[in-house]
Amino acid sequence: MKNLIQDTLNKIKQEHIAPEPRWKFLSRKIGIWIGIIAVVALGALVISVVYFLLAQLDWDVYPLMHQNIFTYGLSVMPYFWLAFLAVLALLAFLAVRKTENGYRFNWLLIVFSIAIGILAIGFFISRVGWGGRFNGMMMHQMPYYAQNVATKEKQWMQPEAGFLAGTIHTVSGSTLEIDDLNNSTWNVQLTKQTLIRPSVTLAQGQMIKIIGTRKDAQNFVASEIRPWVGQGMMGSGQGRGMMNNFIRN
Repeated sequence: MKNLIQDTLNKIKQEHIAPEPRWKFLSRKIGIWIGIIAVVALGALVISVVYFLLAQLDWDVYPLMHQNIFTYGLSVMPYFWLAFLAVLALLAFLAVRKTENGYRFNWLLIVFSIAIGILAIGFFISRVGWGGRFNGMMMHQMPYYAQNVATKEKQWMQPEAGFLAGTIHTVSGSTLEIDDLNNSTWNVQLTKQTLIRPSVTLAQGQMIKIIGTRKDAQNFVASEIRPWVGQGMMGSGQGRGMMNNFIRN
């Protein structure tokens, strides 16, 4: 025992080992927690972007795409953000493990706590609209991102599949002339069977979503018209009544 103590003392003298200053210890401790908070906050921002991307889509149109809800969900899932979120969660987990008492906690408790923190902060960020703003910034600054993420604009700019969106330019009888999201002009024909959602206003400058059939290069027959914002209200009888009145007038 005496030899062990003496050997340890000799090693301390030879290698000039000295106690670490308290400020270094505190700095490292604070730095780890700042890192954990930053990673969780970034994860929450990612959650808010994922929610924004999924919430903006019209989830009731998947039957018209000849898909079920499961396959449609897989086709629009923002995998880029989900993978990034997984990396952030792993970093947060490893950082917590490196804290002074991190080794004492069960790993399931750590994972659960991180998930709750990310979801809670993500909910708040979503409510104040930061997810949509951040997504918009990404869309403008990263062309690759814009090309590979499912958006409301992409969902409703598939005329060959029966989906069209744009701004009404003129209204003439039962025909609408619209400028679509790609700045192309379309003639949209309305019929007595066309369902117009109650919240839709068929007037110049109004932005609308259209379900129907593409007849040729610039002509489209509408079976349903929705407002651009939201999915409209259910109640086909009221909508068709509005269409009949519109045509008669």
